[in-house]
Amino acid sequence: MFRFVMPALALCAVPVGAEEVQFCDPATMNCSPLVVCIEATGEMMRGASFGLDAGPFFAQSRDGVLCEGSWRRGLFGVGLAEFTCSDGRSGQSAFTWFEPESGTAVGKGSFSTGEVARFWAGNNLERYFRKVAPEERQRMACSPEEMLIG
Repeated sequence: MFRFVMPALALCAVPVGAEEVQFCDPATMNCSPLVVCIEATGEMMRGASFGLDAGPFFAQSRDGVLCEGSWRRGLFGVGLAEFTCSDGRSGQSAFTWFEPESGTAVGKGSFSTGEVARFWAGNNLERYFRKVAPEERQRMACSPEEMLIG
């Protein structure tokens, strides 16, 4: 499943809860679930990205803020995305690391407000977060359990 999960670059887009991400069926579509965590506030977004080398993505927070945009694979496989949100924010992100064991793309980005966000995308996020180093978990503003369950 090396869709390069860059589709993941897609800023999550679905209402919170894995069961609600039904429009992304990796078995029949080129898509990947995505989660975003804004480090300073703990705001979390969930959604999906679509495509193999480029495509749209959508993400939504618990408060209903919807972000959408497009991503593309750049040089050396780095995923690049630009997005705008329903609350007036916009931003960019880059997935610069791919964890092959779980097939998870990992990246960082920022919003126009200066908020820094971390992004994870892939079809086995639960496996990735289960194996995350304890020191990385402690640095995360959003708990993996919350990001997976909503």
